[in-house]
Amino acid sequence: MMKVNLPSSSRSSDLPIVIAGGGIAGLSAALALGLKGFPVQLLEQADQIGAIGYGVQMGPNVIPMLKALGIEQAVLDASYFPPEVDLLDAYTAETLTHLPVKSAAYQARFQGHPYLAIHRVDLHEVLLKACEQLPHVHLNQSTLVVDYEQEGSHVEVKGSEGQVFKASALLAADGLRSKLRAKMHPGDAPRESGYVAHRALIPMSELPHALSARAGVSMWTGEGFHVIYYPLRQASVLNVVLVVKLPQGIQEVSDQAYAEHIELIKSQVSAPARLAMGLVDLKRRWSIADREPIRHWSDKRVTLVGDSAHATLQSFAQGACMAMEDSVVLAELLDQAQGDIEGAFKRFEQKRFLRTARVQLQSRALWEDFHCSGALAQVRTARFTERTSEDFFRCLDWLWTPIDASSQGRED
Repeated sequence: MMKVNLPSSSRSSDLPIVIAGGGIAGLSAALALGLKGFPVQLLEQADQIGAIGYGVQMGPNVIPMLKALGIEQAVLDASYFPPEVDLLDAYTAETLTHLPVKSAAYQARFQGHPYLAIHRVDLHEVLLKACEQLPHVHLNQSTLVVDYEQEGSHVEVKGSEGQVFKASALLAADGLRSKLRAKMHPGDAPRESGYVAHRALIPMSELPHALSARAGVSMWTGEGFHVIYYPLRQASVLNVVLVVKLPQGIQEVSDQAYAEHIELIKSQVSAPARLAMGLVDLKRRWSIADREPIRHWSDKRVTLVGDSAHATLQSFAQGACMAMEDSVVLAELLDQAQGDIEGAFKRFEQKRFLRTARVQLQSRALWEDFHCSGALAQVRTARFTERTSEDFFRCLDWLWTPIDASSQGRED
């Protein structure tokens, strides 16, 4: 990785900006701020700053963010570039949407930026290595941030074991179930979807031809479930995710009734969907939730970023992209703020609210399209199949067209 040239106006004598959370949002924020010369202290509760080892999709809007963070080539080198993104009816195998994301029309519309898939561990490693190159970015493991207090020009950040860190500002990048958002907005809790996810990574050499033959992102949708799969790591492994709505009366995926529910679904779907569903580990689950959009992300010198501010369902595959956009925009605003941290945080939420709220709310609508049944599913299918790829690209313009991060520091 190339060495980074730090800005001449380094702020290394200032109190650090503390970041709570070492996920994609936290590391992206640390890197973006570090590149602007801010001293940063990142606090992560785990013993090791790492990530769960499954796939992440990212749309073309992320590419300028990667460029701003100085990691574009490293991420592209670790990525897989699917030729298409397909939504299919799990029962009939009918193609509902076909997005050729390597086509000339796609390239022209989205400035030649690719649609990519990357192993989460690989993305995390790129971010971590880039942060480690910056001498004024410090990464601390085994530190869970649980509270903060503010006194004038600084914040006292409190760890779960009594540690206190003095900071010029605090970024809460502590995810969907953010403790710091709970302090800022008491009573505000994640919105549980009622769905759970099961995941798997399978070597391509072990797959039946019906699965290994599809080079793109394939999502099979049905009543109360979907299964999605796509290659990673130079197409050496297949990332598989099964998402299922927990049936009424079933609390644990270990229940026999849940296994019977999955078998019933498998008996009704086409062969590729059935084969993919059979690959995941039903004993491990991740509950799926999002957050209600809120307009107030900041409390003086404390602000929310990433999922703590605007956790979304996975419908648009934009969680990582939104976190990186947050980081680049926030760093630009702080760089232009001339020390007015509170003002920068207010401008940050103003500039980011509508875009992130739209992702959250339209993700919910699309989630219903993915999992509906009966007449709703028939209408969904009619709507989707009458649209061309160009129609869908036009519907994604608002999301996939890259924002201009360099303009974010200027007044509207």
